[in-house]
Amino acid sequence: PAQIEQILSVYEEKVIKGRIGVEKTYLFLDEVQKAIDWQSKLKVLYDLNPGLKIFVSGSASISLQKKAAESLAGRVVDVHVKPLSFREFLQWKGAKMDESRPELYQKEASIHLADYMRKGGFPEITDEPEDGMVRKYVKSAVLDRILYRDIPQEFGVRDLELLRALHELFAREPGMIANVGGIAKDLGRNRITVANYIEYLRHALLICDVKNLRGSALATSRKNKKIYPTSPAFTFALREDFFSGAVPSKVAETLVAAHLGAEYYYRNSFEVDFVIKKGKVAVPVEVKFGKVAQGQALRFMEIHKSSLGVVVSKDEFSPGGKIQVMPLWLFLMKSPEAAVVHFAQQNASNIGSQADAE
Repeated sequence: PAQIEQILSVYEEKVIKGRIGVEKTYLFLDEVQKAIDWQSKLKVLYDLNPGLKIFVSGSASISLQKKAAESLAGRVVDVHVKPLSFREFLQWKGAKMDESRPELYQKEASIHLADYMRKGGFPEITDEPEDGMVRKYVKSAVLDRILYRDIPQEFGVRDLELLRALHELFAREPGMIANVGGIAKDLGRNRITVANYIEYLRHALLICDVKNLRGSALATSRKNKKIYPTSPAFTFALREDFFSGAVPSKVAETLVAAHLGAEYYYRNSFEVDFVIKKGKVAVPVEVKFGKVAQGQALRFMEIHKSSLGVVVSKDEFSPGGKIQVMPLWLFLMKSPEAAVVHFAQQNASNIGSQADAE
């Protein structure tokens, strides 16, 4: 492939007929990781041309992050471009939902949500009607490339069977609590190797982990983490029973974890799926695709003196009271940042009102 110097030379000579960066100039380089020593060349370009703004992108995200961190420290801002959100997915489809009247859109929204669960927000397959083609795309264009090319190239991974087995385990069983020692024993591998391979999967953005919220940061970091695939499409690609049994509930958890950028869950004699933590405010978030039970959220609220909880349901909606119940599709339509701020403010306001009353 043509190198960066060659591309810029032709651009200066044939297009602008002058030096790049003299005036405010924007340089966009896609699949930049294919160019030899790209990070060093961009460092020189950046330092010598103050009028140049450089945007780089590529499909090998691990390579981009690693080399940018090594050679472009202090010069680079890392932007993670995520798959389509559910709101963006609906916009792509031309579907409009009035969030202020959710009961009127429940049936249509459920159809789109099921489609979104299968495709995980990958734009290339948003309009693909065939399940077989969706699975083929996710396996070959996404998973195989990362598992068998990107991770081995960047981390020198040799045990591809272990790497694949770990990813399949987490993709097929979203939200499992990762006991690394137990997993290593079951797979007949060294515990440290398994822990390293899990970290590689996380760096490759194939999985995310959620920590158990405890009394101290040290205790939180030591407790076993729950692991979710970063996209429900990974689960769909590997499970023919995707819409059967308990799988949809676990996939719903996957979507909530991704939407919140979840950091914490709670497990100590009972379990809460996720906890939104902002300062001293802790809001429990439960995902209930069957019977909408509120007991665990209420117990958490009592222990942590929270005045608000959220239950994400399949189709029930009840916005009033201490526990806000809303269907998954509506929850995904709301900005997670706005939700955190809203929960924190309402919680603080309620606590203040209680103190005034006392």
